[in-house]
Amino acid sequence: MKTTDQILKIKATVLYVLGQMPLGVDYIHLFKILYFAQQKHLVTYGMPLMEDTFCARKHGPVPKLTYKVLKASEKGLTFEQQDMQDFLSGVRVELRDDHQIVIAIQKADMDELSKSDVLVLDECIDRLRNIDAFDLSDLSHDKAWLKAKRTADRTGEDAKIPMYDIADAGGATKEMLCVIRERQWIERHVNY
Repeated sequence: MKTTDQILKIKATVLYVLGQMPLGVDYIHLFKILYFAQQKHLVTYGMPLMEDTFCARKHGPVPKLTYKVLKASEKGLTFEQQDMQDFLSGVRVELRDDHQIVIAIQKADMDELSKSDVLVLDECIDRLRNIDAFDLSDLSHDKAWLKAKRTADRTGEDAKIPMYDIADAGGATKEMLCVIRERQWIERHVNY
């Protein structure tokens, strides 16, 4: 389960992307912008942009918590958990031309985003926003996705794409991969 701080950061990240695309964006574009921004942030800074877990799905990596919120919006559901409900209240999903389009109905809380977050997000939005959705999906079928997708196909369940694999697929140096692995070990084994 994600902490309130993690959910606030994910929400701010999603709303920032949507704010740069005020007419709305389809799921594939949103998810791939988030994935490639996560990858770029890991490769460049050794830290994730946000703590959403990416899973391997047919059309590429999908951020699990964000997807859960968008599906709730589609179906008119609510969450008992207040921070999840707050995230849900910031977005709306509409059906346009047989595609789900995500629209921000709140502005991103810029206090949640660092300068490096915004820099990476802007770069990815500018680079990816005009690529055809299915070409973008194909582009996201990197070795990290492929490894997790094989596991998903074998088990019949969603398979998490580890941050280490995301960074490796993005071309992170050996030194940066060591930093990422060490940070992940510390997060799993050290109680604060």
